[in-house]
Amino acid sequence: MLHNYNILICDDSPFVHRTMARYLCSIDNVVLHYALNGKEGLECLRHNDIDILFLDLTMPVMDGYTLLESLPVSEHDTNVVILSADVQQQAISRCEALGVEHFMAKPFEPSELFENLSRFGVTSPIRPLATFPCVETNYIEVFREVANVALGRGAAIISDHLGEFITMPLPIVATTEASSLAMTLNEIRDNEHAVAISQRFVGGGIYGEALVRLHGKDISAFGQRLGFSQVDEHTNEIVIDIANLMVSSFLGALTEHMNIPFSVRQPIVLEEYMHWSDSTKSAATEYFTIEYGYRAESLDLDCDVLFLMDNSSTSVIKKIMETLH
Repeated sequence: MLHNYNILICDDSPFVHRTMARYLCSIDNVVLHYALNGKEGLECLRHNDIDILFLDLTMPVMDGYTLLESLPVSEHDTNVVILSADVQQQAISRCEALGVEHFMAKPFEPSELFENLSRFGVTSPIRPLATFPCVETNYIEVFREVANVALGRGAAIISDHLGEFITMPLPIVATTEASSLAMTLNEIRDNEHAVAISQRFVGGGIYGEALVRLHGKDISAFGQRLGFSQVDEHTNEIVIDIANLMVSSFLGALTEHMNIPFSVRQPIVLEEYMHWSDSTKSAATEYFTIEYGYRAESLDLDCDVLFLMDNSSTSVIKKIMETLH
């Protein structure tokens, strides 16, 4: 009689749950459990003998690091595999310090998943991969996971340059009406303690603009550690360079994941130009938006990024996400 393996997928993305289930349900002796955050994960670990835990690091309510710090919660021996878009070396080192030895970066190949399973005695499936009834694709849900992967690549680039850990954000992906967006943009523009940069981009029928807002006393120090220098004290060279890095690192990862090359224009200080506040836009017009923020632990610096894409871009994004579903 085959031994049943209890496997817990602890990730805030239902898209990841479905993807993992597609592969794991093809194995006869696997019982799947799901959690959307670390708190739910700990409860599952307390009440079930979980053999393998696939753990995301960036989740709401309780992140993966906090869950790891809380282990063990039972006498059962649970093997942990980090399954995360956060590919910073600093993140891997932190997990290793908490006793984790196995890592999978999103997105992953099925062969990598089955290789990790085989380490713990779970054999590769002999049946075809599981199929599920067709459901309407939630393109925002799928894109949120794509954005999460892109943010992880961006954080790794910034962390490598900076030499320290970058707190991974949870991306907010949504459609936003122009009236609500106008309030957000006015708040950005009117904040005298922050500097905002605007940068247009285009690729594959997607047209948009990225707004980067920097706030904190360590902006110059952050820029210098990234290799940027200030020549003219009356300009915002460092701020513009930082903003360009934030935008290009994100779009570069999107290019790899979506197979769409993006081109960007030269970033400029927001006060000099504000395309999206055009009063001729209808208040009911919707934009596709991505919002996130990076934080460096030892510096007084907030870096918030808002990507805006017009209505015609949304239909392109939907079609691409359907191919990834």
